[in-house]
Amino acid sequence: MIIYKNKGLFPSIWHFHTGPTAKALLRQLIVIAVYVTLVTIGEMTFLDIRLKDTPGSFLSAMGILLSLLLIFRTNTAYDRFYEGRQAWGELVNNCRNLAIFFNAVLPEGDENSRHFFAKAISNFPFALKNHLRDMTDLSELDMVEVGERRNLSNFDHKPAGVANQLWVKTEMLYREGHISESQHINLNQYLTTLMDVCGVCERIKSTPIPFSYTLFIKLFIMLYVMMLPFTVITAFGYLTIPVVLLTSYILVGLELIGEEIEEPFGFERNDLPLNQLSQLIRVGVHDILQIYLPHVDKQAAKPGFTIVT
Repeated sequence: MIIYKNKGLFPSIWHFHTGPTAKALLRQLIVIAVYVTLVTIGEMTFLDIRLKDTPGSFLSAMGILLSLLLIFRTNTAYDRFYEGRQAWGELVNNCRNLAIFFNAVLPEGDENSRHFFAKAISNFPFALKNHLRDMTDLSELDMVEVGERRNLSNFDHKPAGVANQLWVKTEMLYREGHISESQHINLNQYLTTLMDVCGVCERIKSTPIPFSYTLFIKLFIMLYVMMLPFTVITAFGYLTIPVVLLTSYILVGLELIGEEIEEPFGFERNDLPLNQLSQLIRVGVHDILQIYLPHVDKQAAKPGFTIVT
């Protein structure tokens, strides 16, 4: 994700139009430009197949219907994006609360347990991020104890593997008497929330917007753009070319933006900054449990340090 900074309108416009979505939009606009240029030159020079008898209300009605579809499409995509952000916001808060709880209940001299929970809690967001991106790399995960990373490699579901480590360690402390029964009950809530957040993210990823709905909107946009030059050429003449291109820029651009943000866990510029959020959790958990982290790790959690994730 790109971390945008509000430094003015024109730099933001330029920055937006250097991304993959803008490039895909440009490719489609080139095809539309060729089409509308051929239609306009043919209409003005050789043929006369203008749809003069088409009522203006018909085109207006088509435009309204298309606008309603695009609004619904964009809102649906943004709801998925925002729900993903809410889930990760809940994960940030839950990991901090879990670290605060362990910091309060663990004996002061139990440094091994503090290091374990600092690393294990920090591992969960990184494991979840890689899981959502279909990556199996364990290099970002800290080794909590000897052999633990090897054990994680045996899990197809890495977030479940990290959660399993936390549950096993918590049960061990409970049986050894370091955690009371009431504390153990409260901890279960925080540990369960980890997999609840994972489930929400998996549901968003595995339930895309129906293909038939997306295809219908694309076909509607294509038919509208193809018909538009014939209906406005009488009023605009050769200005039909920029008019149709401007209309296409808005319609196609909205559709492409919806496609980009409906999958919020990927690598696109406007997807969620999962690397930064994971690093933010790691820094917060280590600070709460009073475990030292290098300065560069703390800087990586600040907005603007990681430009592309």
